[in-house]
Amino acid sequence: MAKIMKTTTLLADDSGLVWVEAQLSEAQVKRLIKGYERAGVSLTAYGSPNQVSKQVEEINAYFANDDRSRSLVEAGRLQVVGVGF
Repeated sequence: MAKIMKTTTLLADDSGLVWVEAQLSEAQVKRLIKGYERAGVSLTAYGSPNQVSKQVEEINAYFANDDRSRSLVEAGRLQVVGVGF
């Protein structure tokens, strides 16, 4: 049986109000969004701030260990930044 990847996901409306915060697969996110839409609530899926920060750290660690990427970073031609939370 294939393992289904789940990530921490926030489902929020246009005003920024979070309706759901849970570990969900992509299929579960789509089902929840459709369910809320049927009830008249429009939601958008976002990764949690901790998840986004971890992804930025992983990308920067990769760049630090890759010669070509490191040279681009040092030359100021490549930069990964996180959004302030």
